[in-house]
Amino acid sequence: MVIKISYLKTLRFTRLSKLSKDDWEKFRKAGKIAASTLRKAKKYMTAGKKLKNICDSLENDIRRQSAEPAFPVNISVNQIAAHYSSPADDELALPERAIVKIDLGAHIDGRLSDTAKTYLIGPNQIYKELKETAELALEKAIKVVKPGIRPGDIGEVIETTIKEQELTPITDLSGHLIEPWKLHAGVSIPNNKPFFGFLGPKLKRGQIIAIEPFVTTAEGSEKVYDESYSYIFSQSGNNAGTPDAKKILKAVKKYHRLPFAIRWLDGLLPATRLYEGFKELLARKSLTRYPMLVSESQTPVAQAEHTVIITRNGCEVITR
Repeated sequence: MVIKISYLKTLRFTRLSKLSKDDWEKFRKAGKIAASTLRKAKKYMTAGKKLKNICDSLENDIRRQSAEPAFPVNISVNQIAAHYSSPADDELALPERAIVKIDLGAHIDGRLSDTAKTYLIGPNQIYKELKETAELALEKAIKVVKPGIRPGDIGEVIETTIKEQELTPITDLSGHLIEPWKLHAGVSIPNNKPFFGFLGPKLKRGQIIAIEPFVTTAEGSEKVYDESYSYIFSQSGNNAGTPDAKKILKAVKKYHRLPFAIRWLDGLLPATRLYEGFKELLARKSLTRYPMLVSESQTPVAQAEHTVIITRNGCEVITR
């Protein structure tokens, strides 16, 4: 699941976590589960399918494989780049012609994976070019990953690949470092070479990163904007005043500060009280919201993503 780029995050020095053999096995298993579930998404890519049903089906598929969703399934259609996951009362359905990004992940005891793919509904040459370019940029980026490379070097490969196809990288969005229980662990993997020349810290053997190019049309903007509403949140504090807010915090503790969908709390409280409880927790900074991210130019967007482990001489893709 993508983050908005912050080059300040690439400045942070991140110490390698000490992981056991069991940890590595769980990361790899989480990757295989996410990959398996993402492949199954194809069967839902037909006009008229309700987005909520797709979210529920894919999340339950992860659970059936003895894992948990690392974050809510994102289904982002056309100009929506990221962070749309259905609310409980969602009636939206896939349109007759669409470019659909499915972004999902699995975790086993916090050892997590993150992967995404673009699907097409109906014939559209531009959508096809966007999808193929996102996938090409991802594969070229994976080939250069090795110990000592810097995030900006990866971003330069992505940017060059996309621009060679006369398309536009969305540079507002980035991949990220992954650590146990941390989907976004403090280092951004950009989709371009930073214009001021800072490439970020050298990446190290044993680090885990998610690489995720986003592509839009030649005339499209490199930027996205935040929508005013959000359906994905994570716990960021423990400050609650009202009984309802305390009940919400108690319910979300089981997600260990990983992102969760408000849909997952359906039935916890009446809708109005749930809304008011969320407002309180956001104001107290006990919850963080992930707003829906939309192309600034309202142009269609494609995405591709894999999670990789940096190895001695390259990297291992765990989400194929």
